[in-house]
Amino acid sequence: MKENLSSLMDGELDDAAAARCIGELDADPALKALWNDYHLIGDAIRGSALLSVDVSHDVSLALKQEPTVLAPKPKEHKPVGNVARYAMAASFAVAGVVGWFVWQTQPVATPGLVAQAVPTPKTGAVQVSALQNSQRQSYLQAHQDVMATEGLDRVNLAAPAPRSGH
Repeated sequence: MKENLSSLMDGELDDAAAARCIGELDADPALKALWNDYHLIGDAIRGSALLSVDVSHDVSLALKQEPTVLAPKPKEHKPVGNVARYAMAASFAVAGVVGWFVWQTQPVATPGLVAQAVPTPKTGAVQVSALQNSQRQSYLQAHQDVMATEGLDRVNLAAPAPRSGH
């Protein structure tokens, strides 16, 4: 029967076959639904501007059949009054004043002892050998050469005084 229905839609049936198909279509609600589906598919394929689906009636019926859900009423929150606002602002102000006062009355910490002078022993003069003196002089000479290349003045050191015989 579906082939006859499709042929009827395409206009391929003769008059007698078309009359029989229309009679069967009128008698069978399933065939009527199929006829509507075929036309809807054809309109969708052709991109018909008249194609629209109105589901508002079906949705309305479905909603009427849905059970009613009872939920407790939400609690109403009372707006905070002016007194509560002023109390909150006052508590913040008091906390700020107390914090400022405590911070200002803290004793200032004195810095700890960073360096301490160490007394030198008074046991007598230290004798320097000629080799040590020569090494010091070469070091000072190299140091002064480097300083002179960087634009600093050269300083001459006096030779150590000769030791008196003990």
